[in-house]
Amino acid sequence: MKTKVLILIPRLSGNGGTETVLLSWQKYFSNHSDVKLTFLAPQGLRVTAYDRPIAKIVEPVSRIPVPAQRLLMIPRVLRALNHNQYDDVICTTSKLIKMVAALRKLCMPPHRHFRLVSWIHSSLCDDPSITISDLQYADAHLAISTGIISQMQQNKITGEKRLIFNPVSESATDDISSMNVTSAHREIVKFVYIGRVMWEGQKNLGELFSALEKVSGNWQLEIFGTGDEAETDRVKTFISNHQLKKNVIIRGWVAKPFDNLECDYLVLTSKYEGLPMVLIEAQQHGIACISANCPTGPDDIVTSESGYLYEPGDIDQLAGILQQCIDAPTVPFDPKKIQALSRRFAENAYFKNVERSLNMINASNR
Repeated sequence: MKTKVLILIPRLSGNGGTETVLLSWQKYFSNHSDVKLTFLAPQGLRVTAYDRPIAKIVEPVSRIPVPAQRLLMIPRVLRALNHNQYDDVICTTSKLIKMVAALRKLCMPPHRHFRLVSWIHSSLCDDPSITISDLQYADAHLAISTGIISQMQQNKITGEKRLIFNPVSESATDDISSMNVTSAHREIVKFVYIGRVMWEGQKNLGELFSALEKVSGNWQLEIFGTGDEAETDRVKTFISNHQLKKNVIIRGWVAKPFDNLECDYLVLTSKYEGLPMVLIEAQQHGIACISANCPTGPDDIVTSESGYLYEPGDIDQLAGILQQCIDAPTVPFDPKKIQALSRRFAENAYFKNVERSLNMINASNR
């Protein structure tokens, strides 16, 4: 008999790291004899997701107004729980955990018991959308970084905790010779940022530009991603006011930014993350990383063999690292060693761990 798993997700945009992980789960378990997955977005998806792959595996995908989506949220979840005998209900937000716990207590007969599992994709203590105390309603927890495990322990969250990280496709790591990295600098040192364009907030691009303003030499920054118009305009204004048009190129949203990408370092200045997939993807391609050592994620990925970590908010430290990279005669990291580090997150090993974790959670909560 198959284990039936319901995964509840919020209003996703269609192009983030969480979407990438959900799609990999669907692909893996769709050919799995022992597990049947159902993905439910009780508040629908964001408009930007309608024409992206995530919309093909999630229900419902509805274009009705957001207020109506919110009204339908509880009935949609309750109908799914009543019409199916799920073994596990995995929630990706703290609000969903609390809601499902209440529905289980108030509306579900005892014989329709299921295990409620949290699977949060961001820092518990830093993401304003997360209420840590709501995790106490879950029977068990899937954690995507060691930092999230530590935050649960510090906040005395009960229930079994299983560290699973996040998966990356193994196809990109097959041939290091096809990767667009070099062992020596070109005339211009190339940095790249891949992610949402946010001057402040989570992605904190302002910190990167404040550091770049302090460096000298030949460098270039490429930015891949989109954001709110006001955020993008703020970046463009800074570039214009500080005479950086020759140094910074804004590419916009690109489906596969690592394809044909030539750069020396990927830079991430986030205030918080869960497990930043962009760092792992960069490692897959043999690219060294410079990252803020924000509360959860980067220190699971970036080591002394693959890049640099700096303390969030320390602009001088970041500027010093950037200047060191610009001044160095060669990139002091071996692309093959960087690539080898990414294999810790390869799909084959990852899903074996997920299956083992779900089995242990189910066994301990019977």
